[in-house]
Amino acid sequence: MSLAKRYGGKARGGHPNSRGLLLYFLPLPLLLAALLRLTGGHWILSLMLGGAFALCMLAANLSRRGMTIESQALRRKLVRRSSTIPYKTLAAIILGAGVALASSAGTSRGLIPSVLLGGLASLGYYLRYGFDPARHAPNISAVGVTAEEVLSVLDEAEGRIDAIEASARQLKQPELRQRLRRIVAGVRELLDIIEEKPSDLRRARKFLKVYLDGAQQVVAGYARTHRLGDDANLDDNFRRVLDTIESVIEEQRSKLLAQNLDDLDVKIEVLQMQLEKEGVS
Repeated sequence: MSLAKRYGGKARGGHPNSRGLLLYFLPLPLLLAALLRLTGGHWILSLMLGGAFALCMLAANLSRRGMTIESQALRRKLVRRSSTIPYKTLAAIILGAGVALASSAGTSRGLIPSVLLGGLASLGYYLRYGFDPARHAPNISAVGVTAEEVLSVLDEAEGRIDAIEASARQLKQPELRQRLRRIVAGVRELLDIIEEKPSDLRRARKFLKVYLDGAQQVVAGYARTHRLGDDANLDDNFRRVLDTIESVIEEQRSKLLAQNLDDLDVKIEVLQMQLEKEGVS
């Protein structure tokens, strides 16, 4: 179970659930039919059915990609320009072509009925899954960054948070796990603020990279060392570092909300020096 709600309110990076999986199973009879035609010596029919199967599987893959991008876009205030590629629309067209090819190979229907059947398949796809919604990356060039840059930083930060959560799950002390839950929740709140105000990215980028990288290494190092046995001195050092991390998160949250980042770099350097001094990484 995740230690805290992810920024944007939903889990990141995974598949958009089970939507579209049916598209992988429906073409399987075409593969079986192609193999049967092949064993019967009907090479042309076998190639046509095999081609229809390949087109349907390609449509399933494109559809899955489109659904993943759509799922990610729904939980973000920003979207990547690459999401304008019409994956689901392409999937519907290719699926229709596959069904039309399969129809002409497996029956005595002419070209027009097969094309109509393919069109119905594309229509069925649209009614079930829809096409790609119109999405455009917001124009934030005035603040000197692009939507892709903001999302890249957020994704990288989220990956470090995932690593912190994984290390935290290895700790036996409920007190430390609870404190790391608060830390993770605090960092994700910072990510929400940055996504809401991309103008903070330039200074916050260094904060996220240095801070999260240091925090991740500290937590991972403590979890790794703690598996070898208890060490009271190490535990005390780790708790002091957590105190600093929590205070820095709160301070940075206040500064981001107040748009006052004058001494942000100084605070980052102070935290980095303490992480090295405590020697828990």
